[in-house]
Amino acid sequence: MSNLNLKGIWIPIEILTDEKLSDKEKIIYAIILYLSKENSYCYLTNKTISELLNISITQVSKLVNSLKYKKYIDIELIYKENSKQVEMRKLIPINKNTYLTKVKYPL
Repeated sequence: MSNLNLKGIWIPIEILTDEKLSDKEKIIYAIILYLSKENSYCYLTNKTISELLNISITQVSKLVNSLKYKKYIDIELIYKENSKQVEMRKLIPINKNTYLTKVKYPL
């Protein structure tokens, strides 16, 4: 988690007032948006989210999958060559431009 360049998060009002998302989903989505602002995706692991929010990895998995099911994010798995083993996972905000063009994150 030490390599995560995150000093805090700011949650846009559109996310904060979104009744389709739970409180934890709002936090995770805001983190994904923030970390995706340069590359349009982030490589955040369930373990890192678990440590940040002090919740189980299983709960993180359910929350991330819920964000995908609700069409807030897409998930792209990158596999090791000639293997079915996942090398890394991209979390890609689907509505990123909606939130990030309206609001500039504070420094």
